[in-house]
Amino acid sequence: MKKILAILLSIIMMMCVISAPTGVKADFGDYAGDNDYGGGDDGGGWDSGGNDDSDWSGSGSGGGGDLFDIVILIAIVIFVIYKSKNSKSTSSNRPNTSVRRTNSFTYRNIEEYLHIDPDFSETQFKDKVSNLYIQFQEAWQAKDLSSLRPYLTDSAFAKFDRQLDNYRQNHTTNYVDHPAVLNVHVRGWYNDGNMDVMVVELRTRIIDYVKDDASGVIVKGSDSIEKFMTYEWKLVRTHGVTTRNSTGTSAKVCPYCGAHVDINHSAVCEYCDSVLTTDEFDWAVSEISGISQRSYRI
Repeated sequence: MKKILAILLSIIMMMCVISAPTGVKADFGDYAGDNDYGGGDDGGGWDSGGNDDSDWSGSGSGGGGDLFDIVILIAIVIFVIYKSKNSKSTSSNRPNTSVRRTNSFTYRNIEEYLHIDPDFSETQFKDKVSNLYIQFQEAWQAKDLSSLRPYLTDSAFAKFDRQLDNYRQNHTTNYVDHPAVLNVHVRGWYNDGNMDVMVVELRTRIIDYVKDDASGVIVKGSDSIEKFMTYEWKLVRTHGVTTRNSTGTSAKVCPYCGAHVDINHSAVCEYCDSVLTTDEFDWAVSEISGISQRSYRI
């Protein structure tokens, strides 16, 4: 019996490895995937209602005996437990898996922020986020994030640039066609040490796929599937900084040498060569999380 169980366990382990989801990750930050996730009612990490179990429910075609039935039952239980645990551990390490939104108890409403910054405009802030989303996707496809340097914190820029290195080294390009922002909702804000943090929910539509640079062949994804994405963005700004009369990020003063610079033109001060990040005097993206994805063939 032990020998039979050992053989069955070996087979089951092989099945789990073969059937483990690999996930095609794409779009800026690798949040879109080949499988939809998040926002559904099923709440499951794997398909529990498939047809695979039908072959196990025997109608007793004889011959095996009770011992064999018990072994099969044990094997099914072990498979289900292993599959469930493996699915959870896999999903926790994949950025294109649903994550929880920031708890609403963490942040305060925008009306309270106006006491700190009376000139803060929610409308202008949402426009800024929408424009940044489009710029992010364009830079991601170009495999060059240098133009985004002012709009990302140091850690966020380093993280996304490392991810983009995978495409550079593999000589592939992640194409993001027809990116569109459907809705931007500012959920609230909170203070984290010396930084103010804005929590934003962003709903978008994209078509994304990966091509081999040499052959032009699509190696991941599809150019005929629309993906409706929901993200949570966190943008930070140094506490105490308030909205300036001049909108946008142009015509600012370098915090290191005092020179007047156009941060839209360059992320580096042309006078002292300091790298300029807008969280010194404006909002910069510090974190992006994928909340959900729904795909539709067009």
